[in-house]
Amino acid sequence: MRHSATNTAVVLAAALLASCTGPGSALRSDASRAYPSEIANAGTLPIQVIRRVTHIEMTNTTARAFGPSTIWVNGRYSHPIEGFGIGETISLDLREFYDEFGERFRAGGFFATRDPDALVLCQLENEGSMYGLIVVGNLLE
Repeated sequence: MRHSATNTAVVLAAALLASCTGPGSALRSDASRAYPSEIANAGTLPIQVIRRVTHIEMTNTTARAFGPSTIWVNGRYSHPIEGFGIGETISLDLREFYDEFGERFRAGGFFATRDPDALVLCQLENEGSMYGLIVVGNLLE
């Protein structure tokens, strides 16, 4: 009888730990890489980033298309994108930005249990260069 209770406790503990690393958790096992501080700053692009609570929107208003790139937020959290064409508008879920330790950007929202992180810096990494983007809106409501 005692052996059965121990097995049950172990199974419950394992299930609890497994649920902590699911897609909806604050941590995930496939963490992003560390912020590449060694990459040269290539200037600022005329691309405005607007926060819409849990998402950011941006339109490529440059005369250049970007291939596979990474969007960096606050010099910590990243999100890969397949590309960013001329005139293209993309919307990215801030809850899909992760740091090198697998911690998720606190985007806020109606069901958030913690205060959201401020969006203060947004950058585009492409072909070994880091470009600054213009953060113009930080709508949290």
